[in-house]
Amino acid sequence: MADTELSGINVRKGLPRTYRFNPFIRWLTLSFAALALGYSVYILTSGRISADTSLFYKIVPFLVMFLAINSFLKNLLTLDNIRFEAARIRFRCLARPVTNITWQELERMEFLEGKMRFIRLHYQQNGEKKKYDFSINFPNMLEIVNSIDELAPHIEVDAFLENVLVNRKATSRPPEAPPTGGDGE
Repeated sequence: MADTELSGINVRKGLPRTYRFNPFIRWLTLSFAALALGYSVYILTSGRISADTSLFYKIVPFLVMFLAINSFLKNLLTLDNIRFEAARIRFRCLARPVTNITWQELERMEFLEGKMRFIRLHYQQNGEKKKYDFSINFPNMLEIVNSIDELAPHIEVDAFLENVLVNRKATSRPPEAPPTGGDGE
Protein backbone atom coordinates (compact mmCIF):
# COMPACT_ATOMS: atom_id res chain seq x y z
CA MET A 1 0.00 0.00 0.00
CA ALA A 2 1.47 3.32 -1.03
CA ASP A 3 2.03 6.13 1.44
CA THR A 4 -0.39 8.36 -0.48
CA GLU A 5 -3.19 5.84 0.08
CA LEU A 6 -2.64 5.95 3.84
CA SER A 7 -2.16 9.70 4.18
CA GLY A 8 -5.42 11.41 5.14
CA ILE A 9 -7.23 8.09 5.33
CA ASN A 10 -9.80 9.32 7.87
CA VAL A 11 -10.82 12.21 5.63
CA ARG A 12 -10.95 10.04 2.52
CA LYS A 13 -12.81 7.05 4.02
CA GLY A 14 -14.80 9.04 6.58
CA LEU A 15 -15.96 8.35 10.11
CA PRO A 16 -17.47 6.26 11.58
CA ARG A 17 -15.65 3.38 9.94
CA THR A 18 -15.46 -0.28 10.93
CA TYR A 19 -12.81 -2.90 10.23
CA ARG A 20 -13.87 -6.44 10.93
CA PHE A 21 -12.58 -9.94 10.71
CA ASN A 22 -14.32 -11.85 7.90
CA PRO A 23 -17.62 -12.97 9.53
CA PHE A 24 -18.06 -15.92 7.16
CA ILE A 25 -14.72 -17.41 8.19
CA ARG A 26 -15.30 -16.60 11.87
CA TRP A 27 -18.74 -18.26 12.02
CA LEU A 28 -17.70 -21.18 9.84
CA THR A 29 -14.78 -21.89 12.17
CA LEU A 30 -17.02 -21.60 15.22
CA SER A 31 -19.53 -23.99 13.63
CA PHE A 32 -16.90 -26.59 12.74
CA ALA A 33 -15.41 -26.35 16.24
CA ALA A 34 -18.84 -26.84 17.83
CA LEU A 35 -19.59 -29.81 15.54
CA ALA A 36 -16.21 -31.42 16.29
CA LEU A 37 -16.73 -30.90 20.01
CA GLY A 38 -20.24 -32.37 19.84
CA TYR A 39 -19.05 -35.35 17.83
CA SER A 40 -16.24 -36.02 20.30
CA VAL A 41 -18.67 -35.94 23.22
CA TYR A 42 -21.01 -38.23 21.29
CA ILE A 43 -18.22 -40.76 20.60
CA LEU A 44 -17.17 -40.72 24.27
CA THR A 45 -20.72 -41.13 25.64
CA SER A 46 -22.23 -43.46 23.04
CA GLY A 47 -20.54 -46.60 24.29
CA ARG A 48 -18.41 -47.04 21.16
CA ILE A 49 -15.25 -46.97 23.24
CA SER A 50 -14.74 -49.90 25.57
CA ALA A 51 -11.87 -51.57 27.39
CA ASP A 52 -11.08 -53.55 24.21
CA THR A 53 -10.74 -50.42 22.02
CA SER A 54 -7.18 -49.62 20.97
CA LEU A 55 -5.36 -46.82 22.75
CA PHE A 56 -5.32 -44.72 19.56
CA TYR A 57 -9.14 -44.68 19.34
CA LYS A 58 -9.36 -43.82 23.04
CA ILE A 59 -7.06 -40.82 22.67
CA VAL A 60 -8.36 -39.37 19.37
CA PRO A 61 -11.70 -38.04 20.74
CA PHE A 62 -9.88 -36.18 23.52
CA LEU A 63 -7.39 -34.74 21.03
CA VAL A 64 -10.20 -33.59 18.73
CA MET A 65 -12.06 -32.17 21.74
CA PHE A 66 -8.98 -30.20 22.85
CA LEU A 67 -8.42 -28.75 19.36
CA ALA A 68 -12.12 -27.90 18.97
CA ILE A 69 -12.29 -26.13 22.36
CA ASN A 70 -9.08 -24.24 21.56
CA SER A 71 -10.40 -23.07 18.19
CA PHE A 72 -13.82 -22.22 19.61
CA LEU A 73 -12.44 -20.13 22.48
CA LYS A 74 -9.85 -18.43 20.30
CA ASN A 75 -12.55 -17.27 17.88
CA LEU A 76 -14.82 -16.10 20.69
CA LEU A 77 -12.17 -14.21 22.65
CA THR A 78 -10.05 -12.59 19.91
CA LEU A 79 -10.77 -9.21 18.35
CA ASP A 80 -13.76 -9.24 16.02
CA ASN A 81 -14.01 -5.61 14.91
CA ILE A 82 -12.47 -2.17 15.34
CA ARG A 83 -14.68 0.88 14.95
CA PHE A 84 -13.29 4.36 14.43
CA GLU A 85 -15.55 7.19 15.56
CA ALA A 86 -14.91 10.93 15.81
CA ALA A 87 -14.52 10.78 19.60
CA ARG A 88 -13.14 7.28 20.20
CA ILE A 89 -11.96 3.91 18.99
CA ARG A 90 -13.97 0.81 19.90
CA PHE A 91 -12.59 -2.73 20.09
CA ARG A 92 -15.15 -5.54 20.11
CA CYS A 93 -14.77 -9.29 20.65
CA LEU A 94 -17.64 -11.77 20.41
CA ALA A 95 -17.48 -12.91 24.06
CA ARG A 96 -15.70 -10.05 25.84
CA PRO A 97 -16.93 -6.63 26.86
CA VAL A 98 -16.41 -3.79 24.39
CA THR A 99 -13.34 -1.60 25.00
CA ASN A 100 -13.84 2.09 24.25
CA ILE A 101 -10.85 4.44 24.26
CA THR A 102 -11.25 8.15 23.55
CA TRP A 103 -8.55 9.81 21.47
CA GLN A 104 -7.51 12.04 24.38
CA GLU A 105 -6.95 9.00 26.65
CA LEU A 106 -4.38 7.42 24.32
CA GLU A 107 -0.77 7.91 25.43
CA ARG A 108 1.43 5.45 23.56
CA MET A 109 1.32 2.89 20.75
CA GLU A 110 4.00 0.26 20.33
CA PHE A 111 4.76 -2.82 18.28
CA LEU A 112 5.68 -5.86 20.38
CA GLU A 113 7.19 -9.06 19.10
CA GLY A 114 7.34 -12.30 21.02
CA LYS A 115 5.36 -15.49 20.64
CA MET A 116 2.88 -13.29 18.77
CA ARG A 117 3.28 -9.94 17.07
CA PHE A 118 0.87 -7.32 18.28
CA ILE A 119 0.18 -3.63 18.79
CA ARG A 120 -0.14 -2.37 22.36
CA LEU A 121 -2.05 0.79 23.12
CA HIS A 122 -1.34 2.51 26.44
CA TYR A 123 -4.10 4.74 27.72
CA GLN A 124 -5.34 6.31 30.90
CA GLN A 125 -9.00 5.91 31.80
CA ASN A 126 -10.53 7.23 35.04
CA GLY A 127 -7.07 7.93 36.44
CA GLU A 128 -5.95 4.32 35.88
CA LYS A 129 -3.24 3.36 33.37
CA LYS A 130 -4.39 0.55 31.10
CA LYS A 131 -3.12 -1.41 28.08
CA TYR A 132 -4.94 -2.94 25.15
CA ASP A 133 -3.24 -5.47 22.87
CA PHE A 134 -4.39 -6.57 19.44
CA SER A 135 -2.76 -8.86 16.92
CA ILE A 136 -1.23 -7.49 13.73
CA ASN A 137 -2.94 -10.36 11.89
CA PHE A 138 -6.13 -8.32 11.89
CA PRO A 139 -7.16 -7.20 8.36
CA ASN A 140 -5.98 -3.76 7.12
CA MET A 141 -3.52 -3.27 9.96
CA LEU A 142 -1.56 -0.52 8.16
CA GLU A 143 -4.74 1.51 7.71
CA ILE A 144 -5.68 0.96 11.35
CA VAL A 145 -2.38 2.09 12.90
CA ASN A 146 -2.16 5.08 10.53
CA SER A 147 -5.75 6.05 11.40
CA ILE A 148 -4.96 5.89 15.11
CA ASP A 149 -1.91 8.09 14.57
CA GLU A 150 -3.93 10.55 12.50
CA LEU A 151 -6.78 10.82 15.03
CA ALA A 152 -4.46 10.93 18.07
CA PRO A 153 -1.32 12.74 16.86
CA HIS A 154 -0.21 13.41 20.44
CA ILE A 155 0.61 9.76 21.20
CA GLU A 156 4.12 8.45 21.51
CA VAL A 157 5.21 5.60 19.24
CA ASP A 158 8.18 3.25 19.25
CA ALA A 159 10.95 3.23 16.64
CA PHE A 160 9.32 0.56 14.48
CA LEU A 161 6.00 2.40 14.23
CA GLU A 162 7.83 5.67 13.64
CA ASN A 163 8.98 4.16 10.33
CA VAL A 164 5.58 2.66 9.47
CA LEU A 165 3.33 5.64 10.16
CA VAL A 166 2.92 7.86 7.10
CA ASN A 167 2.28 11.11 8.98
CA ARG A 168 5.38 10.59 11.11
CA LYS A 169 7.57 10.01 8.05
CA ALA A 170 6.15 13.06 6.28
CA THR A 171 6.61 15.50 9.14
CA SER A 172 9.68 13.95 10.77
CA ARG A 173 8.63 15.48 14.04
CA PRO A 174 11.00 15.19 16.98
CA PRO A 175 10.04 12.80 19.78
CA GLU A 176 7.97 14.37 22.52
CA ALA A 177 9.40 14.66 25.99
CA PRO A 178 8.13 11.94 28.33
CA PRO A 179 5.58 13.09 30.89
CA THR A 180 7.08 14.08 34.20
CA GLY A 181 5.54 12.26 37.09
CA GLY A 182 6.38 11.96 40.72
CA ASP A 183 6.21 8.16 40.70
CA GLY A 184 9.42 7.63 38.67
CA GLU A 185 7.84 6.34 35.48
